[in-house]
Amino acid sequence: MDCHPETFLPADIMERGTLSGNEWAWPLSDIPFIIEAARRAGVANIGGQLQFRFPDAICELYYIETNPFRFMPSGLSWPDQVEHSARISLEQFESLPENFDFLAEGQAGFGPQLDAERAAGRDPRDAMCFVMYFTTTPQ
Repeated sequence: MDCHPETFLPADIMERGTLSGNEWAWPLSDIPFIIEAARRAGVANIGGQLQFRFPDAICELYYIETNPFRFMPSGLSWPDQVEHSARISLEQFESLPENFDFLAEGQAGFGPQLDAERAAGRDPRDAMCFVMYFTTTPQ
């Protein structure tokens, strides 16, 4: 993965995200806009995962993911790779709720953290986000 390809995204898109370590994540409702912004910027989406980002913990559900390059035909030009990754990323992202109950999966994997959020009067759904990875380098 190349160094900081997300910097090619528009400033208003970056302002919607949060950075933890080297990973940018956005609220679930923003993901279709993020995918489209990357496509317009000529940046390919290479995948992402669901996370719960709490003040003292990051709980990643790595198996709730998008991975468009798994289905990338060989020999595509860079513009076609960008288009393909955007289309497949959006399709995969939109199908995730059909296969997973995000909150139930978070509770099953990270129950103590979600319970602590509830005990503090916070809704764990507010901590749900989706990490997105990008590249500007043809694969």
